Amino acid sequence: MLEKNKPSPPEFTRISLPQMERVEAIRAASGSVLHVHTFASLYAWQECEGYEICIADGAFLVKYGARGENAYLFPCGDGAGKKALIDALLQSGTPTFHYVSDDDKLFLENAYPGRCVFTACRDDYPYLYDKEEQIALAGKEFKSLRHQVNLGRLSARSWSSEPLTAENAERALRINRKWADSRADGDLADTAAAETALRELSQLGIWGVIFQADGEDVAYVAGTFITPEIYDVCFCKVLEKQCDCFIKRELYRVLPETVRTVDSEEDMGIAGLRTHKLLRRPKELVRVWKGEMK
Repeated sequence: MLEKNKPSPPEFTRISLPQMERVEAIRAASGSVLHVHTFASLYAWQECEGYEICIADGAFLVKYGARGENAYLFPCGDGAGKKALIDALLQSGTPTFHYVSDDDKLFLENAYPGRCVFTACRDDYPYLYDKEEQIALAGKEFKSLRHQVNLGRLSARSWSSEPLTAENAERALRINRKWADSRADGDLADTAAAETALRELSQLGIWGVIFQADGEDVAYVAGTFITPEIYDVCFCKVLEKQCDCFIKRELYRVLPETVRTVDSEEDMGIAGLRTHKLLRRPKELVRVWKGEMK
């Protein structure tokens, strides 16, 4: 009888557009504001990160192939749904969960006492910025950032911008390709994921901006709204040197009024990227953990 009551192993499938409504409904109901749980992020990054999804009652679970055979994003959903998925995984192995929030860590400690070892993953911490603070750039603490913004502004005689739409997405794709061609390190994972997002821009609910310097397309930003108050910068490509801080500042200025916080995602442990993100003075680094079950 006990064997019959064992949960079946989760069945994973490729992430597809028809799943979007259900995944987003689960995420919204759960209250998760981690960018990795948004459908747009999962869909765009599935090839690069080896994502596969299992959608169950009240929760979904994503296999994280790029980080190992038994690696997963921590499930998103209600408590019962998450526990059912974890119990099912435990029938055939000892999973490792990534992007475990402080609340998720507490959930695991209560539901599976003594069975999980946690490691803080600094490289995965999302950077959160206060929109109004980033527009004002007031005070001595922002002196260096103001300087970087001014360098970008002065690098062209005139700047303009327009909303990113399905009609002009091909221009963003050209920026994407030029940016990839300029990379000496050949790191194209981000470029490939961005191309996926731009090609399905309307279906994924991508909101973004294209920027021109002296009439030439030089940058784009593409992202999604985690909530009406939180905008996630999924992709940002800037062709002009020393213009990143200026482009980000201009993005904040054109975001919808409802937005209060901008999620700039993680730095992946890349030294230059970490320096740039810290220069912009985040209001918060969101602590996330790796949880290894035993």
